[in-house]
Amino acid sequence: MALTQAEIERARYHLGYPEVQPAASIQFGIPRPIQTAFLFESAVTLLVPFAEDRVRRILKVLDDIETKQVQAQDRLAATALEELKLRGDEIDQLDRELYKWAGKLADILGVPLYAYSDKFRRVRGMVAGSIPTRNG
Repeated sequence: MALTQAEIERARYHLGYPEVQPAASIQFGIPRPIQTAFLFESAVTLLVPFAEDRVRRILKVLDDIETKQVQAQDRLAATALEELKLRGDEIDQLDRELYKWAGKLADILGVPLYAYSDKFRRVRGMVAGSIPTRNG
């Protein structure tokens, strides 16, 4: 059984790809940043049946991490609860976990994480189109 449209949408979302219909590649004289979207769309239709359950498990993990991020917002104001000390970097750690698991999903599909997605910017530390340089 192939991935459902809902599962494909979740995968697209977790990899940072836009959830819009493809349009012309030029907008206001500027290339639209959807260059790698066709790779994702092709990959999900070519997924081998044996990998479908693994993709579903990873999607569940990604959904759960995102739920934990939302729940963690309630704890942002606190540093301790009686004798329990809360992590000050809980959301940052969850961002790293989300990035790690999104990378696993990208590896299975053979596609890159969407370079223009803001959701990975804090973890990755660079933006699409930037060229890393060496200082000195």
